[in-house]
Amino acid sequence: MASEKKSLDHKMSQAKLRLTINDKILLYLLDNLQSKNKREAPLSITQKGIAEGVRIRWNHVPRAMLKLKNLDYVFEEISHIEGKTRRQKVYYLTDEGMLSARNLREKLLGWKIRLKRVDGQVLKIKLSEVNSSLKTNFSLLQLYHFISEDGMIDAEELAMGAQEEVSKKVEKIFFVKGEISWPKELISRELELKTLQDWIEGDEFRTIVIYGSVGIGKSALMAEIIRRYRNNKNIFWYRLSEKETQRDVLVQLSEFFSKLKKTTLASYLKDHQKIELKEIIRIIDRSLRGSEIIIAFDNYYEVSEDVADLFSGLCDLAAKNKALKIIISARDTTPFYCRFYDKREVKKKKIAELSIKGLDKEGIKRLLEAPNIDEDALKKIHLMTRGHPLTIELIKAGDVNSLKRVKGFSRQEASLLLYLKGVEGS
Repeated sequence: MASEKKSLDHKMSQAKLRLTINDKILLYLLDNLQSKNKREAPLSITQKGIAEGVRIRWNHVPRAMLKLKNLDYVFEEISHIEGKTRRQKVYYLTDEGMLSARNLREKLLGWKIRLKRVDGQVLKIKLSEVNSSLKTNFSLLQLYHFISEDGMIDAEELAMGAQEEVSKKVEKIFFVKGEISWPKELISRELELKTLQDWIEGDEFRTIVIYGSVGIGKSALMAEIIRRYRNNKNIFWYRLSEKETQRDVLVQLSEFFSKLKKTTLASYLKDHQKIELKEIIRIIDRSLRGSEIIIAFDNYYEVSEDVADLFSGLCDLAAKNKALKIIISARDTTPFYCRFYDKREVKKKKIAELSIKGLDKEGIKRLLEAPNIDEDALKKIHLMTRGHPLTIELIKAGDVNSLKRVKGFSRQEASLLLYLKGVEGS
């Protein structure tokens, strides 16, 4: 263990300083010192926050933290997180970790680099003097990320980085086109919600498609996960209809990006009657810079070929650009000619699928608000309805006509379902 600690310091003493992932994490945690006595910890010291701050992939963090724990540089706790519903692992520097991080910082502060000013003048100064020279307020780790391979910081690139940092802190945009209904309660959907939450906070898939029949609860599930993140992410929600054209969708997207101060897409659509999809994707790619965006499309079913092509292009972009995630609700009967991807993309983990089924018997009992229902009666309702939430709601409301018209039950079947609802166990 002692030799490992020495190797960290050795790497920092070389003429051209190169920080390892562990070095960067130590400096990051030093810049984000937190009180361990708070009821809720900030997102910045979770694995996700550390990954973003250090600019590494999320799945690299656990391995690095394990090494730092073995070196007695950090310790780990499970804590409630500000603005989150579940507890997560958070990390703090030990006394020894603090000492090591401060030693690293001192060596970095004395590192001589070249600074290219906006006027083209190149200065040789210490890294500790960059902020005062440019009147900026970057952390040491942020400055390190802007140092080129030949040891230079370009002031123009640093200014662009400052704008991106500001954009991350501004109020998030929640853009809605079409209907969105917030569910009062989601019954027996804990597993599906966890899957979607892991998808948003993870990095394995960039696009997820929720499949299910009409009325099964796809839109409600998607609305609930969006509600949980609408204050933390820039979100675009679009409920599709069968008449939508590619331009219709792009016009709404351009309005969303305009609210983020990105107007290139709006200008392109204004100046071009004929849309070049490749150019559109390039524009959206550039517009994502400095933002973290979720695009949500609800009610995907029968769409035109150009809309399907747009969806395909957006999913290709999401697979390459980590600033974008896409969530789509679609009917399981969506025609094959309207599909915007094939099973090969699922196997490659480019797109994930989440299939929504009917409620189990316990879910039916809760939705019916019939805690004392007879077990055999409950089994018959489950068998006849397959746990379809909309059907259960109609049974609960005693709506025989809608059970006949919407769900195709005969009058006798509908009447039997209403009777079964009222049968109580002994």
